[in-house]
Amino acid sequence: MSDPGLRKDVWLLDARTQDDAFQQYRQGCAHLFDITLLSPEETFFNRLEGYNLGAVVFARCCGVPQRFERKLSHILLDGGDTVMAVLDLEGSEWRGDYDGRTAGSHQGQIRIIDMARPFDMSTSDYSSIYIITPRAQLDGCGDLDFHGLVVSDASPSGRLLASHLRALGEVIDRMTIREAEPAARAVVALIGGAILAHAEPASGDPRPVEKMLLAAGRQFVEQRLDDVELSPEDVRRHLGVSRSLLYKVFEPLGGVSAFIQGRRLDQAFDAILQDRAEQHTLGEIAYRHGFRSDAHFSRAFRSRFGVTPGRLRRLGEAARREGLSALERPDDVWAWLRGL
Repeated sequence: MSDPGLRKDVWLLDARTQDDAFQQYRQGCAHLFDITLLSPEETFFNRLEGYNLGAVVFARCCGVPQRFERKLSHILLDGGDTVMAVLDLEGSEWRGDYDGRTAGSHQGQIRIIDMARPFDMSTSDYSSIYIITPRAQLDGCGDLDFHGLVVSDASPSGRLLASHLRALGEVIDRMTIREAEPAARAVVALIGGAILAHAEPASGDPRPVEKMLLAAGRQFVEQRLDDVELSPEDVRRHLGVSRSLLYKVFEPLGGVSAFIQGRRLDQAFDAILQDRAEQHTLGEIAYRHGFRSDAHFSRAFRSRFGVTPGRLRRLGEAARREGLSALERPDDVWAWLRGL
């Protein structure tokens, strides 16, 4: 049996053919950053190609001028602890403030971003390659301040990293799962090498306690989603915190109850798509995922996904074949990032 290819997700949005293209984009990215367009909405365009290498996520993205703001609320919402390396292609220009460090494209083509810290950056029309890796994979970099670090490809470590990312982009469509693991190790090693060569010692740990509590709370909820009696009080007792601190920690997600319901809806969405023989009624799927009222389930489902459970079921095989989860809720790449 031949080794299968990598898991790939494509998210294409174009205002010329989709009236709500920018709204979809802003909503899909809302857990990562706030987005402000710096060009007319009717010209909006964005294409994202993501590849799951297991240990890291590789992505190619191109788009129009915009501003990205990652705030504390986004950091709390993001349960992972990742680092992102960006290689700018085709001369795109950008400038930003990375938690007190100002940086811009005049300094070089590669930037390193600590996703546990805020930033505010603006870009022109851009085309970029992204690598997202868990912080834990960057050996020896834990005591270095690399947030917003710009590495010039004129430096030896920068040239090695930039050329490797370009080469990876050229072959990744043909890469197999077996080839993905060594490729991921190589790119992480080159990112770590660039950080070690250029970053300065950090002055302290910038990650807030609330982020760690939220990560622990999210993990507890994920492990207990099958328990229909799971409640915010269960989460509070598990974390050993006060009710006020619990609600503060989960506020970026709309509260503890909203997070639990949202994750149950995500599971119900997948359950409907996977129930090819329609062995379960929608009411049974709703009950199994913690909903006692069919009407409540339908309203909440439509609010989250923009489609009713009944319509999703009627789409049936077409939804699976056309990748509805990627087209109507771009969660594949986001799910990979949460799993790193």
